[in-house]
This record gives sequence, structure tokens and C-alpha cells, in this order.
Amino acid sequence: MEFPKFTQTPTSYFEGVPSFVEDEQYVSAFGIQWLKHSTTQLDSHTGLTITKDRLLRMFGPLYKRLENSNVLEAGCGAGRFTEILVETGSLITAVDLSVAVASNQENNGRNANLRIVRASITALPFEPEQFEIVFCPGVVQHTPNPSTTIIELFKNVKPGGWLIFDQYRYNLSSILRSAWVVRLLLKRLSPEGGLKATDWLVRVFLPAHKRIAGNRFLEILLFRFSPITSHYSGYPQMPDDDQVAWARLATHDNLTDFHKNHTRLGSLKGQLEALGALNLYFCIMPYTIEVRCQKPALMQSQLESEPAVVFRPKRSTVVSG
Repeated sequence: MEFPKFTQTPTSYFEGVPSFVEDEQYVSAFGIQWLKHSTTQLDSHTGLTITKDRLLRMFGPLYKRLENSNVLEAGCGAGRFTEILVETGSLITAVDLSVAVASNQENNGRNANLRIVRASITALPFEPEQFEIVFCPGVVQHTPNPSTTIIELFKNVKPGGWLIFDQYRYNLSSILRSAWVVRLLLKRLSPEGGLKATDWLVRVFLPAHKRIAGNRFLEILLFRFSPITSHYSGYPQMPDDDQVAWARLATHDNLTDFHKNHTRLGSLKGQLEALGALNLYFCIMPYTIEVRCQKPALMQSQLESEPAVVFRPKRSTVVSG
């Protein structure tokens, strides 16, 4: 087994990573974010299994069948999921549009079964249908046109292979928060200015989140006017230094993204069915919809597909990650 070959020559190399794109303005904030927080969310750094738990939930039974597969991780950031995927024995092609590939290279580049590429996931330098698994966590909602992104991701799945991704869903509590107003202001700042602003917001608001952690009623009230993201209730076992770092990272991620596109279950289901996807599985999380679906094998028909599954975890078992 070998990595799928490039269909074009890299235009340059960025920190040793083959690059097929130039800088894109809408990902510049993400790039500076991952350079600063290059190890913040790595399980190897926190000593917890936050990233692996999320990956296992999204892959479901497919995780145990990954060995000897070509896997595309689309939108790899600093490599929090890459770190878990390289342990499976698969060949991992990790792609990102931003300068975050430098952090992933530093974190995971020593692994022989990993290739890191700087490219757009809507213009990948591979022939179609080269990967048994295409995995795209936390990315689709930040692209200019999520529908186009999903179509392009599906093109890269081999017949019989699987596409796994998630997207923000419409949620009333998000609309009632002050964060969307703050985001309108921060989007006007430079990437460096946005990072300084979100760090300041965390310094101001995080102590209050820490004091009321575990009190559900007070948490709901505080989150109405506090624009930051806090993990004290979700991950009470996380050390305080990591709580601050995660809050800074997640707050910046949530308040400075150039595109924030939401969807509904019906819209996602309809689009995937139109693509011919089989065995659809949807996990309805508090703020996202996680999706797993199969591209038909060459001789497979819709009649052989299981009915779409919609799973809603009990709120008490749901933790953001």
C-alpha cells in the first residue's frame, strides 16, 4: 500500500510541507491560532482522551477496520486527530489550507505513515476516489460553501468507502448568546488583533466560569452574556493551566472564524441522499451534527442500504471536544 500520488507538482514547500496553495485570508486567523496553540488540544499534552473519545464517537465501528487503509484527514490543524490516526497503521494524508501544517509537521511529522500537505480541500491534488476514509472534523462550517465542500469531500471517497464529518447546526442557545455580536466586531480586526482581544476576554470572564462550574442554572445565565468558551464543567479533571489554554483557543476559534455556516438535519440528509450516499448515520450533538455515510460500491444499490439512523445522546453524557 502506498500514498495516492499527486496529480500536480507542489508550487512551494512550507516548513518542509508540500504546498499547492497560497495564503487564503479567511483561514489566516486559524493559522495564527494553531501556531500559538500547537499542542494545547493534543491528548499527549493533556494526558486525557478528549480527542480520541471524539474521534471514536465519529468513526463508530469503522475505527477497528482502519488498518491498511488510505485515510484523508481534511482540515488537520495542528494535528490533534492526526496524532490518534497515525496509531491505526493506516496511511494518513493530513491536509490543511492554513499555516497550521507547520504545527502538525512538528507534532507528528516523525511518523512514516503520515504525509502532511498544504492544499484546499475543494481542490485537492489527487485523482478522485483514492481514500477508503475521508475524515473532516470541525471544518465544513468554516468553508465558503459547505454544500460544495461536502460534494468535493465525497468525490475523494473510494467506492465502498466512507465520509465522516460534522457541521454546526442551528441552535437557539447560540442565537441568544452575546458571542455573535462580539464576533461581528472581532472579524474586523487583524489576526494578531483578534488573538489579543480573545485572550483579554478570557482573562476577564473565565474566573466567573470557574466559580460557578457545576451549577447548571448559573452557567446558563452566565453563558447568555459571556462571549467566551469554558470547559470547567465539561472537563473538570483538566488542570487549571490547560483550562486557560483551552478557553483561549476555543474562544478565538469561535469568535474570529470568517465563515460560520449552520445546517439542519433535513438539509444534510437530503444532500447526502442526492449524492447517492448509503448507510447514513447522524449524531445530534448540542451544537453540531456528526455524520457518517458510505459511497456505494460498484455493484451496490440503494436497496442494500440500511435506513438512516439519527442518534441523540443523552445530555448528561455529552461533552464538547
